[in-house]
Amino acid sequence: MQNQINDIVTIVKDYRIDEGFGTSPERVQRWIEQFDKQDQEFILAELKNILDKRYYSKEKAKNFLILVIEHLKKEFEYQTVKEFLDDTIFLDLQPPKKSQKKLLEILGEVLKDKYGYDFNVCGNKQSKNFIYLDDILCTGNTLYRDIKTWIKTTDNSNTSYLENLKNDKIRLIFAYIFIHTKNYDKKLGQFYHNVDANFRNMIKTIEHIRIDKEYVFPIEENQPQIVVDYQTKITQQAEEQAKGKYMYPSEFYRDKSVPSKEDFFSSPENRIRFENIMLKKGVEILNASNTKKNNIRPLGYSLPSYKDFGFGTLCFTWRNVPNNTPLVFWYSSGEFFPLFEKNQTN
Repeated sequence: MQNQINDIVTIVKDYRIDEGFGTSPERVQRWIEQFDKQDQEFILAELKNILDKRYYSKEKAKNFLILVIEHLKKEFEYQTVKEFLDDTIFLDLQPPKKSQKKLLEILGEVLKDKYGYDFNVCGNKQSKNFIYLDDILCTGNTLYRDIKTWIKTTDNSNTSYLENLKNDKIRLIFAYIFIHTKNYDKKLGQFYHNVDANFRNMIKTIEHIRIDKEYVFPIEENQPQIVVDYQTKITQQAEEQAKGKYMYPSEFYRDKSVPSKEDFFSSPENRIRFENIMLKKGVEILNASNTKKNNIRPLGYSLPSYKDFGFGTLCFTWRNVPNNTPLVFWYSSGEFFPLFEKNQTN
C-alpha cells in the first residue's frame, strides 16, 4: 500500500505547490485510513488509475496552450504564430483568482519563452480571433454568464460582438482542458434560446479531454440503507425547491448497461465498487457535518432542484479541485480529512 501512496504523491506532486502547499505520503495515508480497511488498497489502486488520466499538472497546461496556438494557427491558415497572435485577443472575463486568470498568466510565460512574443501586444494588428480559455467546464454556468454578457458589448465601431460574429467578421473560440459533454450541450441549448439560434455554428471549441460517461455515477443495485435514506431526503428537498415548477428527471443512478464498454475504470466491476464507496462515504461525511446547503451532495455540487447525488466529476488540476468532484477528495467540514487541501477562494 505504501508503494501505491508514493505513486499517487508522484502524480500530484505539483498540486498547489506554487502556493506553498503540496500532497505528502502522510496526507494520503491519513486520508485513506478513513475508509474501511478492506477497501483501502483497492481505492488507492483505482485512484492511481484515475489520476494517471485526469490529473493535469502545470507542465501539461503549458503544453495544452501550445497545442491550442499551433492548432489555430494552422486551421486559420496563418504563416507564423506571430501573425496569428497579432490578430488574436484572449478574453479576460473572470474575477481574480479564478482559473482563467491563472491560465492567462501561464500563457504569457509560454508566449515569451517559446515564441519570444509579448502577451500584452496580442491583437495589435486587428481583433479577429477571440479566445475564451478555461480549465474545466463542469456545469458551464461560468462560460454562459461570461459570454452572454460579453457578446452584447460593442467594439470600437459600436457594433456588438454578436453582430460581428454573425457576419463572420470575428471568430470566437472556446478552449478547455476538460469539457463535460452533457453540460456543454445544455449550455449550447441556452445560447440557442437566449442569444442566437445559430450560435453553435458560429463558435469553435477545442478541448484536450472530452468527458461523456467517465465520472462517478453509481447503479441502483445493492445500495445500503444510508444511501436510500439520503436519496429520499434529496428528493423531498428538490421537490420543495421546485415548488410546482418544472422538475428535471431523477438522475440518482446510471443504467448498468452504460457504458457499453468500460475503458476508463480498470473494470466494470471495479467501477461499481469504487462508485459505491465514494457515494456511501460522501453520505457519511454530510450526515456528520452541519452544512445546511442543499446543493452540496455526496458526489459533489449539484443544483438544489436536481434529484441526484451530485455531479461526480473526476478532474483535477495543479491549482484546485472542482466542487463538482466527490466530497471525499476535497470536503473539509466536520471530522473528515480531505485528500486535497482545497483553494476555498475558488
